[in-house]
Amino acid sequence: MRRAQNAAHGVPGAGPYKQNTDTQYLAEENEHLTSELKSKVKELKTVSIEIGNEVRRQNTMLGEMDDEFFKSGNFLERSMKRLGIISKGSQHCHLPILFAFCFIVFFLLWVALKFR
Repeated sequence: MRRAQNAAHGVPGAGPYKQNTDTQYLAEENEHLTSELKSKVKELKTVSIEIGNEVRRQNTMLGEMDDEFFKSGNFLERSMKRLGIISKGSQHCHLPILFAFCFIVFFLLWVALKFR
């Protein structure tokens, strides 16, 4: 800004030729800075597009993982229900079966020792 003010008002002791050279220099410098800014804006645009693509890809992967966890949860839930049915269904028969088995084993041993 300071250079632009000096160029517009002129530097004390400088002629019109000096003022024209400063104006050209400032215009060239502005063009150079503008082109650098454009290139940086283009880079920023490509980076933001890449970030957007990556976010979409990650969201897709998260959705797939969510589906897989849901399937696994359903599988485990069904397995637990089956285990519950198995454990509830045969609890009342354990003791009578154990006593019958012991009775049969002792009876066979008694028969084997009696008629030997």
